[in-house]
Amino acid sequence: MHDHIICYARSVKDFEVHEIPRTKEQEAPYRNQDNDPRGRWRAQDLSASKPYKAGIFVIVGRHGQEFRPPPNRYWRMNEDQYREWLADDRITFGKSGRGRPMLKRFLSEAQEGLTPNTWWDHSFAGHNKAATLELKALHDGRAPFDTPKPSRLVRRVLQIATDPNCIVLDSFAGSGTTAHAVLAQSREDGGNRRFILVECEDYADSITAERVRRVITGVPTAKDDALKAGVGGTFSYFELGRPMRQESLLDGSHLPPWEKLASYIFFTATGQEFDPAETDSETGFVGRTASHDVFLLYEPDVDKLKSLALSLPMARALPAGSRRKLVFAPTKYLDCEFLHRYRIDFQQLPFQIYEAIERLEA
Repeated sequence: MHDHIICYARSVKDFEVHEIPRTKEQEAPYRNQDNDPRGRWRAQDLSASKPYKAGIFVIVGRHGQEFRPPPNRYWRMNEDQYREWLADDRITFGKSGRGRPMLKRFLSEAQEGLTPNTWWDHSFAGHNKAATLELKALHDGRAPFDTPKPSRLVRRVLQIATDPNCIVLDSFAGSGTTAHAVLAQSREDGGNRRFILVECEDYADSITAERVRRVITGVPTAKDDALKAGVGGTFSYFELGRPMRQESLLDGSHLPPWEKLASYIFFTATGQEFDPAETDSETGFVGRTASHDVFLLYEPDVDKLKSLALSLPMARALPAGSRRKLVFAPTKYLDCEFLHRYRIDFQQLPFQIYEAIERLEA
């Protein structure tokens, strides 16, 4: 009868639970019947069950009525605190002025959100039937998964456990619910969350990624207005091949093609998406950032690599201009003076791919 979500962190200090936003229904009890300048408020019981000697006294109402705490209960404040609240117009006796005294709790003074409970019902986090209907709306009336998670459930997790600018990883992406939830939640609260999905099954493109595409662009036939319009955003889809390891580059056992290595160094060094249409393997041009043109001098051949270096003729052959050039090559025959003259930042393959990040961000 129950599903469970297990949350963990490296330590209790690392686990910060965020409040969840109040709904319109939860704010409905807050009204301003007496036009209080502090805004909407709701009446709160003045009594408490915890024994409190100073909380046993008589409250005299506006029309002379006497009020005592209910049986086996006590006023939650002492007389001095009561008089202070009364003087500050924080005590209400109801519309007629003859009701039991209550404390006015103002919405403007309440915490921005609510502490989440450990029991989540369907109205709070959705259910599998709604998730199936959601999936059908995204896949032309068919549900390719039997028991998908509702995106509302994952959004609740995001509200409680993530910051607006964090990265969310789902190592078993399935139908793509996590990406759907990340995009929708960021659209709602103005966040800039990013997601990484991993899926090893053959439906990764046709189901998982396709759902993300449709969530972003919208589904005209969907009944849900947000889904119909699309939540916006972007994502990149990659099929991973043989891993490129530094050892393989050093010993020449598995040298990747020029374009594959170009894609790897460009994304790793710049954090930007690689566009094959912009490349030119003849000149070594890989792509462009805000500050640099990126070049790769490389051949997937061990013997050629041994003699391939950034030389003066190669430096002069690079496109002229005022922009700096980030050049990756096995080695170089230029000293710092020449590199400075030709506005070149040199990075040696394969050692310094990651060092380029710091140079570009500086």
